[in-house]
Amino acid sequence: MINTLKVSFKIDFNYAINSFIYRIKKTPILKNIITANLYNKEGFKTFVRILAIICTSLKVIFFRYIYFFIILYIARLISKDVAAAFLHIYFVFCLIGMFINTFIMTTSRKRYISIMLFNMNAKKFILSHYLLNSCSNLILNTLFLIFIGQKLHIPLYLCIIISLFSLFSKNIGEALSVGYYRKNKVRLLTDKLYYLIIIVGLLISLLPFLNIYFDYKFIIVMTIICFVITIPSFIYLFSVNDYKLIYKKINSLNSLYNTDTTEQNYRQLLVNINEKDIEISPNKLKGKSGYDLFNTIFFERHRYILLRSAKIYAIIISLLIGITIFVVIKFPNYQSIIKSFLTNHLGLLVFVMYFINRGAIVTQAMFLNCDHSMLSFNFYKEPEAILELFKKRLITLIKVNLVPVIPIALGLPIILLLIGKLDYSYIGIILFPICLSVFFSIHYLVIYYLLQPYSKDMKMKSPMYSMVSFLTYVVCYFCAKLNFNATIFCVLCIIFTILYTVISLRLVFKKAPYTFKIK
Repeated sequence: MINTLKVSFKIDFNYAINSFIYRIKKTPILKNIITANLYNKEGFKTFVRILAIICTSLKVIFFRYIYFFIILYIARLISKDVAAAFLHIYFVFCLIGMFINTFIMTTSRKRYISIMLFNMNAKKFILSHYLLNSCSNLILNTLFLIFIGQKLHIPLYLCIIISLFSLFSKNIGEALSVGYYRKNKVRLLTDKLYYLIIIVGLLISLLPFLNIYFDYKFIIVMTIICFVITIPSFIYLFSVNDYKLIYKKINSLNSLYNTDTTEQNYRQLLVNINEKDIEISPNKLKGKSGYDLFNTIFFERHRYILLRSAKIYAIIISLLIGITIFVVIKFPNYQSIIKSFLTNHLGLLVFVMYFINRGAIVTQAMFLNCDHSMLSFNFYKEPEAILELFKKRLITLIKVNLVPVIPIALGLPIILLLIGKLDYSYIGIILFPICLSVFFSIHYLVIYYLLQPYSKDMKMKSPMYSMVSFLTYVVCYFCAKLNFNATIFCVLCIIFTILYTVISLRLVFKKAPYTFKIK
């Protein structure tokens, strides 16, 4: 297995080197500096290898930090006993990850290249990487848990035990997913089961709000039980000999696109039109013509895939709002805490809106199902056509993003009204999520038209688009940590949105006819 890892890392490094050079050559400022001879420079290759190791390590650490930060942040919000709440939430998240975050049954470009193209031993490849992934997760989780445990005065032994629980539970989940697939030839998680596990898990993780916890004794007992179960699970994973056949089947669509699982799932979702949406009601097309008619037909035929996730988020948010209203009515002692949070931590809503907005998904659907083909026609690249369709799409995207926002805009003022008397600042709280929804709608459509990130083979090839998306995430993340008065924060965000809208729309009207094209 050691040799398998060495060969795999060699492939990874060479892939990273070629991708790094390619991306540099596509960057406007540097593309004329980089020459083809750079591929032969050993010193440069060594530099990229080291950079790849550093970047990969930092990325893993960063996302692990975000994971623990979210758990700790939730624990501080919902309970005065932060240590107990933290252990409870982490325990529940481990149970959720046991089912929805499997490693072995995940497809990727790397696995397709290594197993399917280079014909590496599938069993050795996947198990060696699984062991490496398990060890790295155990080390990182233990270090973070010990660090947080010192801050929250959690005993060292308990930090180690719950870290081991995450390892054991994950191993059991891997065995269940592999065994289920081998028996039924389908993956364990359907879409409905996936969302059901997340919703139920999130609700259980919020029990500390009602002073209900999984205490440390229960966690210790569950860790012992999982340790007993993980031994046969581990033996089973090593006894399976048909990993190559499994990967050949689950990589069938992946091999067609030669892409990773996340992108594969998006494409599979975005290129399939729901049967009931093929025929459009004449009433919806009545009085429409030109690009208004064109956009209406596109949206109506893709209504299911464009609105599906937005509706799911709306249901989840409505459920959380309903639970909060129930707590406000039944447990008056929590009213002051909830009001203080809603009026002083609206920055967190920016981070939430970043995740629930559908801008990136909708623009990807636009390219895959429409623009990829239409941009081959000259009339579609005319400035008037681009700008006219941009306006129609912007209205459509705003409507899609408003679906999960309406429960927030209506729910927050209702909660505050139940807590205290009517206040003029509630108007700002209603407008704030709507304003954020409009901002994200404009933002993602603008960068889609100005940077057009997709190539003719429908792969994302724009480093600038990736950079802008990452910066958007960073800004939203730091907004979540701001502690502002609700009224001031709402006014500032509304002003910023208006300025951003004016400036970005002017840029689109001026630059889009030259930037919106197949690359």
